[in-house]
Amino acid sequence: MDANTVTLLISLLSLTISGGVAVITYRYNNITIRNEARVEHNKLMLEIDKMYIEDPDLWSIYDDHPISQHIEKTPLKKGKKEAFIYYYINFFDIIFDFYHKKIYKNKNDKEDWESWVAFIKHFFKGCSLARGMFKDSAAWYDKEFAAFVLSVINEVEEEEKTIAVDWSNKHDPA
Repeated sequence: MDANTVTLLISLLSLTISGGVAVITYRYNNITIRNEARVEHNKLMLEIDKMYIEDPDLWSIYDDHPISQHIEKTPLKKGKKEAFIYYYINFFDIIFDFYHKKIYKNKNDKEDWESWVAFIKHFFKGCSLARGMFKDSAAWYDKEFAAFVLSVINEVEEEEKTIAVDWSNKHDPA
């Protein structure tokens, strides 16, 4: 082998190793970004849990929660509930942004997103105040996120209408 061939082989070997390292680094970074985001999302959920523990009156944002029947109706309590609801909405905005703008979703991400969608639907289903507040403030949010939340709200409200019609049909004395 002459010197040029050896140089070419060494260059090709270096290129191959560099390419392999680049692929491994890219995959590692993607995994790290996903894991760090999941940890941050869980920290935000834990922060919400702490808020509930510190002030159980916050459970009154849910229409059917027993506390909502016994809470005082002062402007301070109303303001605190609204701020708490915006905390949730802004949290959902962070989640939406991550799954729709920060990463290309793989199978696990799609499953995680489906779980978040179920949780977001649960929240808006149980909290009519949040539905009304979001409708009033949708313009404050990114258009894609606003469209997503409004579609969730519409779905929840259509389900409620269907349930109400079914109930009245079953209980109609005529």
